[in-house]
Amino acid sequence: MWRRETPGGVDLVRQPLWLPSSRTHAPPSFPIPAQGYDLWAATRTPTFTASAAPAAEWSGVAPTRRVPFSDILASPKRGLFNRKWSAMDVGYVAHMVLLHLGCLLAPATFSWSALACFGVMYFVTGCVGITFSFHRQLSHKSFVTPKWLEYAAAYCGVLAVQGDPTEWVSSHRYHHLHCDTPRDPHTPYEGFWWSHMGWVLDNDATLERVKDRSNAADMASQPFYRFMADTYIWHVVASAALLFALGGLPWLVWGFCVRTVWVYHVTWAVNSVAHVWGAQPYATGDLSRNNWWVGLLAFGEGWHNNHHAFEFSARHGLENWQLDVTWYLIRGLQAVGLATKVKLPSAAQKARLAVA
Repeated sequence: MWRRETPGGVDLVRQPLWLPSSRTHAPPSFPIPAQGYDLWAATRTPTFTASAAPAAEWSGVAPTRRVPFSDILASPKRGLFNRKWSAMDVGYVAHMVLLHLGCLLAPATFSWSALACFGVMYFVTGCVGITFSFHRQLSHKSFVTPKWLEYAAAYCGVLAVQGDPTEWVSSHRYHHLHCDTPRDPHTPYEGFWWSHMGWVLDNDATLERVKDRSNAADMASQPFYRFMADTYIWHVVASAALLFALGGLPWLVWGFCVRTVWVYHVTWAVNSVAHVWGAQPYATGDLSRNNWWVGLLAFGEGWHNNHHAFEFSARHGLENWQLDVTWYLIRGLQAVGLATKVKLPSAAQKARLAVA
């Protein structure tokens, strides 16, 4: 059992626990082979060596490297390249390569209007779409808005090209349920590259952990989100076509290619950087860190240890000096009556999880 803060107080939850203060790991609450767990637990100790790995029915490999400038040993389950590649993996790689190649046209297509297009789309898709809608409202139910506003913000998230809302929310909920354990879809314990981008490019390995979307039944029950799931790709294509129609190649390059790649890496940095480097003011039972520059680029998402301590909280930058643009947006909507039931941790809750 471990303590998790909820709006109503402390909730005792069965979940794997990695306490930075004690470096101990409680048995997982989900079934994996005992020997496989032994290998995972063994690789969590700083003195672990490959020769010390127990024989096990474990699909991974012994750790060969430490994540730079950290105490995290990377023990990937699968090789990055020497594995079976599905058609979906090849498609994802082609998509990523084409987008990144498109960014090479940025210098040749620069204009102030193209840069402005990038900035607007960065905020619309990254802040309104991903952090405000997909993350804080839909994944964690940190606040409530009128349905028209909820759906409009979720549509902005669709334009971020990170999947349809139900898929994104479901995967993220699994991340919190199994954070930094073998069932986490993107833990840096499987390598920094895996936690940043590798998990996106290995569809089979990721689906083993997140394929059951029943944890997002609250969204699947709504016709709007079902429609978004069924027609997702067409909205992405239409947005790219519209940018080209409005501003030609410069807007397509800056407003679509550069912006999409930028928001990708900023979002992924929350999964990778903010689980490797930074401060841990709260005992969350995982690797989550507060990283100021991720907080700046990701509209407040980089105060990640705060978030994992109080998943329900609409505010991640809990200190006045912790910049949290998404919270300012929520607070503004609350002031005009468009955001209600806004959840925040109490002083007592923060004190209970604060690291002395």
